[in-house]
Order: sequence, then structure tokens, then C-alpha cells
Amino acid sequence: MKILVTGATGSIGSQVIQQLRARDASFRAFVRDRSKGESLGGDFVVGDFDSPESLRAALQGVDRVLLNGTPSEGLVRQHRAVIDAAKQAGVSHVVRISTRGASATTDFLVGRWHGEADAYLEASGLGWTALRPTYFMQNLLRNAESIRNGGRFFGAFGTGRIAFIDSGDIARSAVAQLTHASPRSGAHSLTGPEALTFDEFAAKLSARLGKPVAYVDRPVSEVIENMRAQGFPEAMLGSFKGMFEAFAKGAASQLATGVKDLTGTEPRTLDAFLADHAESFR
Repeated sequence: MKILVTGATGSIGSQVIQQLRARDASFRAFVRDRSKGESLGGDFVVGDFDSPESLRAALQGVDRVLLNGTPSEGLVRQHRAVIDAAKQAGVSHVVRISTRGASATTDFLVGRWHGEADAYLEASGLGWTALRPTYFMQNLLRNAESIRNGGRFFGAFGTGRIAFIDSGDIARSAVAQLTHASPRSGAHSLTGPEALTFDEFAAKLSARLGKPVAYVDRPVSEVIENMRAQGFPEAMLGSFKGMFEAFAKGAASQLATGVKDLTGTEPRTLDAFLADHAESFR
């Protein structure tokens, strides 16, 4: 059985590659950069989702696909192209990395893109699994420089609780289905084992580092303007605004059992993540 891993050099895909290699599973990586493909040390194809020829080459002899990629305005079109090519190639099952709250009718733009792509996959006739994780623990590392230099970090999440998940648990959930004799179809919500506010994250990090760390909540409009100044695409800013507002109201607070259901083991805690990454914040 051959597995195609798209987004193979990203935070989830790279861990999927490592875990597949540990299982001695047969896989092929789909990459945009040849040097990055070579660094993986295995079978790979260079291409992109908008190139039908590269998709056909990548899917040759493949039985299962991890469909994963960075959210963009082209996500729905590109993922539909992969799903169509997979069906033509005789793929039996696609595991797709979606997002918490994915829905074709949501006002959250990224959630709508993922909802439309999930619906297309479900209607394709292929075996399908949609993994819908919440906020990655690894996203917290974006605050490392601010915490190192000033002992504080900023956001617009209010007092909303978030069920942070380690991206490694997303990868484990994907690998469990990519390699299982009978993958579990349907959409599965993935969260960590506890829902915390950003103030509570700051308190945990303070205890870990032995120095005070503070979360400073700012108005959503101010954070969006800062992101605009940093060059974030205009089309994405409205989606981030919706995310901040929804998370502040608790949209990412509900815990789910998806990781244990799919892997048989509990998800990692934020404490375990901070133990691994304390030096990044110190």
C-alpha cells in the first residue's frame, strides 16, 4: 500500500513522514521545492495542486492520500483537483486535514473553505476522513520572541478558553487512519485534553520559566491592523477577525475525544508541550 503525503514539509506533514517511516510504511511526498523533497530522504514528486500533470505523477500507484495544505483563496479549487485526480487514479481513501468548525455556511472564511472541501470529499465516492483540529500548540511559538524580550505577548482572544492541540497528535491521528486496514470515515474533531485561556497559558509558562509572563489582550481591530502592516493578505484578515471574535466567545473550548478514538491514546497536554519547548521562550 502506497501513501501520498501532500504538505509533506509543513508542521503536520513532516511529522506524518517521520511516523510513516517509523512504521516502515511505503509513502511518497508531494513537494513544491526539490531541495526540500531531497531532504526527506525518500520517494517524492515535485509539483503543485494546480498542475494536473504533477498530480497524476504523484498519484501513480497510490492507494491512500493525506490531503493537507496552507489555507488560501485557492484552497477549495485545489483540493477539489486533488480529490478528482485521486478518484481517477483509483485511490481508496483520503485523509484530509480540515479545521474545527468547518462548514460551508460559516462566516469564518477559512472554516467555510474547509467546509466546502470536506463536503466535496464526502460526495466524491472515495473513502474519506476529515480531521478537524483546533488551535495548534505550535502556534504559541510565534510569541516566543516577544516573551523572551519583554515577558509578555499580545492577542485578541479575550477570556475565551481554547482546547489547544499538539500538531503531533494531529499527525498521529492521520497516520493511524492512513495505515489502518479499515480507516474510520467521517469528520473527527481533534483537541487537547484541557481548555485554557491565554492568561492560564501565561501562568503555566511563568511557572515553567521561573519568571513572570503576561498575556495582554488587545482590541480585535488593533491586532488586525498590525497583521495588515505585517503583510497578511487582505482576504485573510476578515477571517482572522472572525476567528478572534469566535474564540473569545468560546468557540474553541469544547473538548473532543477524536485523538483517542483514532489512535487509542490520549492527546498531549500543554504542560508536556511547554516542557519540550521551554528554551524557545526562555
